[in-house]
This record gives sequence, structure tokens and C-alpha cells, in this order.
Amino acid sequence: MALLDPDSLDTETPRTLDGRSYPDHLRPFAAYDGQLLHLLSEIEPATFDELSVKVEDPKVRAVLSRWIASAEWRGLIERRDPTHSSPRKYVLSARGKARPTAELRAS
Repeated sequence: MALLDPDSLDTETPRTLDGRSYPDHLRPFAAYDGQLLHLLSEIEPATFDELSVKVEDPKVRAVLSRWIASAEWRGLIERRDPTHSSPRKYVLSARGKARPTAELRAS
């Protein structure tokens, strides 16, 4: 994903530095932030598969890949790829870590 414009992160429409804006089809997945950010905080860094096995609700597991895309767009999680050929790992970004724990669990 392209680098995010830090000035746009607290707006309704985050943008990349090259001007692309947050896709509308990803907006509904922000509803899963509380549950999934909390899970990621417990096991980070984690691959998609490692995070997926921690998700108990099959409906939430089904939207996990789209939630990851949404959370990356909003600057809540970051990719950590040790090498080009290694599995993609995700960690909470500083913005994701700054969210209050109570808010993470309540969502």
C-alpha cells in the first residue's frame, strides 16, 4: 500500500500521499476494530493465518482480510515483512496502540 498522508488520518477520508482516498467499500469493516485490534495486540506480530485462528466467530473470520485492508488504510496496523519472500506480518501502529483498551474490547 502507498504511504498514508498523516494529515488525513483523523479525517473521514484518509488519503495516500499520491492522493488516493479511503475506499467506500472498506468503511463497514471499521466496526470490527475493537475486537480485532485487541486480538492483534495480544499476539503481534502475526500473519493473517495466526490472527485468523484466534478469531472465534466465523462471521468475523470471513471479513478478516477486508478488515486488514481497512485498518491499514486508516493507519491502525502496519505490515512487517522481514524479507520479500517471507509471510506478511501485521502489528499495531502507534495510532492503533493509542486507542484505549476499553474501547478496543467494547467494540
